[in-house]
Amino acid sequence: MSAEPISTLAAFPGVETFAKRSKYRLEDFNSLKAGTSLWRVKGLWPAVGVCFLGGPSMSGKSFLATDMLAKVCRGEPVLGRKAIAAGVVYVGAEDANGLRLRIEGLRQETGPVPDAAFRFIGQAPDLTDPDDVADMRDAILDAKADMESGGMALGVVCIDTMSASIPGADENTAKDMSPVLHRLQEMAEELGVMVLMVAHTGKNADAGLRGWSGLLANADGLIMLDAFEDGASRIGTVVKVKNGPAGDQFAFGLRSIVTGQDADGDDVTTCIVEPGEVPERARAGRTATKAGQSGELIMAAFDRVWNRARLQISAPGAEGALGVEVADLRNEAYGLGVGPTDPDYSECVGEADKAKAKRKWQDQRKADFDRGLAHLTATKRLRTEVIGGVRLAWEPNKRSPR
Repeated sequence: MSAEPISTLAAFPGVETFAKRSKYRLEDFNSLKAGTSLWRVKGLWPAVGVCFLGGPSMSGKSFLATDMLAKVCRGEPVLGRKAIAAGVVYVGAEDANGLRLRIEGLRQETGPVPDAAFRFIGQAPDLTDPDDVADMRDAILDAKADMESGGMALGVVCIDTMSASIPGADENTAKDMSPVLHRLQEMAEELGVMVLMVAHTGKNADAGLRGWSGLLANADGLIMLDAFEDGASRIGTVVKVKNGPAGDQFAFGLRSIVTGQDADGDDVTTCIVEPGEVPERARAGRTATKAGQSGELIMAAFDRVWNRARLQISAPGAEGALGVEVADLRNEAYGLGVGPTDPDYSECVGEADKAKAKRKWQDQRKADFDRGLAHLTATKRLRTEVIGGVRLAWEPNKRSPR
């Protein structure tokens, strides 16, 4: 019996429903509308995304993180912003017992959270290992089911700290850190949560988050804490809020409390967060804070330009370094959000007013970029020099491709 040609065979009824559908959708300029922004903490943390809380050692990162997330569980304001009540899974990757003590002290002072609203994991994940990330996700899914059975939706997964969760990875390279960030973003989307990463700064605290500058470029939010000085308030700055304003500062203190006694009868103590007043010195430093924020975006832009258009630097003391043209860096930084996005035409009457508004916008963008670049050179993260009539920028401590 001869085989019937495929072209003459009847299609199985309904087979067309199995055709591959593209994820891409075309929207018309004249009819498209923005979706509603969904927040976990309004104007600070999105309902879904990856955010960072960074600072040097002893700045109070974990104390602040547990305090803010307990407020989320109760639906209480966080940094003066409205919070939508939700459950939290806190992954204590670094000093799990210390974190348990801090949570115990917080519960003692502020009372319990709703049943099943806060779950703690005391084992450090390996975010470089997809199988281990899947194992952690399954544990989080178990917590999510428990919360939902009690009428509470899971809203936040906090991992404390980043460095303790990436054993063996090079924090400074896109090669190691880009897959880690991608896994966190996938987990946030799959679970419908905001992932909060607690992270350290490097040796130079003014340089921002430790490691790959692409973390800031791809983050949905960043809060940075200053180094703590004895007798001073602890200062934090909202450095980045995707789709929201940033730059405001806050202050807090840590008050010591006794949670019990040990086997020898000595007091066991921990600290709880208390709100403070931002000192005038810190308020006066907002311009520097804006320069630092622009500097972080410029470093993220540097990473992108460096990866596609790096150049060999021929300058005294820079032999072997690879850098980029500052003109390319500037354009990339504008695209990432350095300076105002668009001219302000709201009070323009005619074309002359519009031209004036456009010049003002261009001048402001240039000024913000220049201040950010000056901040980076002052903190020795970048070096710039005119070579052969072209202004170049490079990282003084890096000599070879990442």
